[in-house]
Amino acid sequence: MKIAIIGAGAVGLLTAKVLEDKGHDVTLIVRSPKEGPVLFQTTAGEVQLVAFKLTTDWELIAQMNLVIVATKTYHLNGILSQLMAVTCPILFLQNGLIKDQVEQTLDCSRVLYGSVDHGALLEGDMLMHMGEGTIRFGGNEKFRHSLNELAPALIWEDKIEDILFRKAILNTLINPLTALVDVPNGELWSNQDLQRAVISHYDELHMAFPEVEQHVTLDEVFELIKRTRLNSSSMRKDVLQGSQTEASAILLPLIERAEKANRYLPITSYLFQLIQSKRSENHTERP
Repeated sequence: MKIAIIGAGAVGLLTAKVLEDKGHDVTLIVRSPKEGPVLFQTTAGEVQLVAFKLTTDWELIAQMNLVIVATKTYHLNGILSQLMAVTCPILFLQNGLIKDQVEQTLDCSRVLYGSVDHGALLEGDMLMHMGEGTIRFGGNEKFRHSLNELAPALIWEDKIEDILFRKAILNTLINPLTALVDVPNGELWSNQDLQRAVISHYDELHMAFPEVEQHVTLDEVFELIKRTRLNSSSMRKDVLQGSQTEASAILLPLIERAEKANRYLPITSYLFQLIQSKRSENHTERP
């Protein structure tokens, strides 16, 4: 299958590697051409030399059977308008609940959504596969049969919205707190004060959304924290670099969903404002 992936960050590159390993023809569409190969480190620590097909030519999308969008959520607004003429299915692999944002611009009959559970880290020219996982997708039944050949690299899920909601809850519980106190994920388990903060936040989300427990229990939250104890959340990295974060896609949709039901998320809202203030702080001119 001919596949274009928009975005050559850790998620885009790892998705390309996984698909290429299964025999698919993958081209990465980037903002500026990159030179030279990339080193790939497997989960076992083996380092390989790999070369991805990179291009800035968006016209190549017309030749593709599938377009995968693997950019950060805050880059979506600059991309969606360029996808309006695409006739093949478009799969979005962003963090957060982005459906409303995407479908304000694109025809929802061509749109799919997915979740990447692999651990991936890009440092310089080294792409590191930090943990085995899955790429699950779904959202439009009419594409299920035609995209079956993506398995087992990408797996179809009938209830992809439930999976995305679960991931949004996990990201909300882990990412902002690790970013604000500048710690790896494992500190949320080993530090009792931070552990209690996670429990309080979970209780708030459970009160607002009773269905949360059907998607992820508190025990599962801490199992993920322990399993990724050495990992640094993407939001923590963004805050440290003074970059824009994905808080508006991860936290804000939950806040807005709660408000529509006359429920409120004071902890979530507080964390959201603190993360936003970090962005403002890093862009304030100092005397």
